[in-house]
Amino acid sequence: MFILQNWKQYFDDHHEGLGTTYERFILHDYFAKIKDRYGIKNVLEVPSFGMTGVSGINSLWWAANGAEVTLIDDNRERMELIEKVWRETRLEVKVVSGAKAHGKLPFNDKTFDLGWNFAGLWFVPELDEFLNELSRVSKKVIFICVPNSNSIFNAPRLSALKKQGDLCLESIDAKRIKEVMTRLGWLSAEEGWLDCPPWPDIAMKKEDLLKNIGLSFLVKQGKAAEDNCLCILDYFNGKNKNMEKEIRKHSWLENSPGLFKRFWAHHRYFIFIPKGNDL
Repeated sequence: MFILQNWKQYFDDHHEGLGTTYERFILHDYFAKIKDRYGIKNVLEVPSFGMTGVSGINSLWWAANGAEVTLIDDNRERMELIEKVWRETRLEVKVVSGAKAHGKLPFNDKTFDLGWNFAGLWFVPELDEFLNELSRVSKKVIFICVPNSNSIFNAPRLSALKKQGDLCLESIDAKRIKEVMTRLGWLSAEEGWLDCPPWPDIAMKKEDLLKNIGLSFLVKQGKAAEDNCLCILDYFNGKNKNMEKEIRKHSWLENSPGLFKRFWAHHRYFIFIPKGNDL
């Protein structure tokens, strides 16, 4: 079931599964690179409602590493639930209401060092308008991740997604994103593919997939497996401090040649900076 229908259940049962937990840890590598390179002190994540799992927690790493974090969501109930799970980690966040993640953002120009989102642009009906606003409020960096359209598993996934409705698949087109950002005066400082685990990018829990193909040993995660719960919240709230070490055992394909990652990685990413500010 897609996130549009099942997002509430993750706030009752935090079990996100191996795939979602893995991609969250891999994102941390790119966060660290951006923070060190550009000196990020405050962050805007919009849209914060993206792909799967517990909504609104992709930016926990930023808060844990000293940045001020602001999220935008358009659902009042979900906003309250996001604030609740953040309180469980004792990390601070500001959750702001936005109208369907498009239209004018309620911030002054250049308010944030970093504006970013992960797999959330397919909920943005007007890409040009949205990126214009994100550019207006972002000062140093814009970091965008979209599903990898070159993935060998993309065609069946898109076929399933088209049946969901309420998705703007044209807004996750990498070529279009680059064209709009260039027109708005931003350079692509870096781009590539991330989230390249040893399992394929298909719409099912990776635990179920690996068990079905005889690789169930990959999903044994100690106490988390015994409790039938794997969620990065337990890493940030201190309940499972060994989670990162266990998850990163599966990251041996992340440094693969670009040609392989282009067709296997689950996501494509762009790091944009204002023209004239390239380092």
